[in-house]
Amino acid sequence: MKKTPFYASGLEYGAKMVELFGYYLPWEYSAGHSREHLGTRESVSLCDLDYMAEFVVEGPDALRLIQMLATNDYSKKTIGSVQYTAMCDEDGQMIDDCTIWCLDNNKYMIISGSEDDYAWISKQAKSYDVATTNVTDKHTTLALQGPKANRVLQPLVDIDLSTIGYYRFRPAKISGIECIIARMGYTGEAGFELHFASTEGETIWNLVMKAGQAYDIVPCAQAALESLRQEAGYLLVGKDHDRSTNPFEAGIGFAVKFGKENFIGKAALQRIVREGVTRRMVWLDILSGDVAETGDKIFVGDREIGTVTSGSFSPTRKRGTAMAFVNPAHAVPSLDVTVLLDTGTRSNAKLSVMPLYDPGDTRTKNFA
Repeated sequence: MKKTPFYASGLEYGAKMVELFGYYLPWEYSAGHSREHLGTRESVSLCDLDYMAEFVVEGPDALRLIQMLATNDYSKKTIGSVQYTAMCDEDGQMIDDCTIWCLDNNKYMIISGSEDDYAWISKQAKSYDVATTNVTDKHTTLALQGPKANRVLQPLVDIDLSTIGYYRFRPAKISGIECIIARMGYTGEAGFELHFASTEGETIWNLVMKAGQAYDIVPCAQAALESLRQEAGYLLVGKDHDRSTNPFEAGIGFAVKFGKENFIGKAALQRIVREGVTRRMVWLDILSGDVAETGDKIFVGDREIGTVTSGSFSPTRKRGTAMAFVNPAHAVPSLDVTVLLDTGTRSNAKLSVMPLYDPGDTRTKNFA
């Protein structure tokens, strides 16, 4: 297991460490899950995202390779842009979902949830005039999230943060330390991702936490990140999708652009659209407050209609929530269902075909 650059800093905030994604990561700080979650929604939080994998693709064929790897279209993306996409195999099943950053002409960065993706990317790159580099251990990431994130960060940086558009980034310095600041996140709130050298991790953490004291900043651990991203409807590899999942059933068909030239899995995905999906991603409000777990079955009456992929307690809604796959015929707004928990009890739930928090995705665009 690896330790992130923020391991020691996390312990100072009472982190309860768990083993996740090959790292020791904080599951909860002394503030507690609810405080970390609500602090993000109402003010600002700082989250260790060091476990995210980062790969650089550079060379004359960089755009050609990116266009082949990604289901989304990068042909018109300019330097400083970030775009979400899926990467699929020839059968249209997801290798992963990720963001791809245009760093320079013929230079891109892929950020995904699994370092295992690098082997697949490198294999595809062999037919192209590019160099691929795994920079996961050299670079690190902090997510500063919440409606007051801009107020915390602005005094520390040498650029005007209002000049960074949504899903854009700019190079900057935080108290003289070089970094890349992106206007994005994984919580459903406005915020930034800070990318910089791993060796500067503890320094940046301390600077941001100190600057955030005036806004009641809290560190945000994995338990809160889970409930935040589930409310907002963001996928997690290994839970909400794997290599038996296609983008359309996972609810990210918007990131598949058939209008561009060929990409890996294009023909298979076109066939899936013609034939229709066999399941759909939905969200559940578990009215009792019980927490569902991955694999729990969902029923209408005695008929099994689907399976939970992710579950958590939502401090925002004060009840259990979940993401799940169900039969398309049962992907009906406000449908009453029951969830069979691993305890053997059934909990009543209401189904939603849209994310439970800010389905219009307005809060990510605006700071307080």
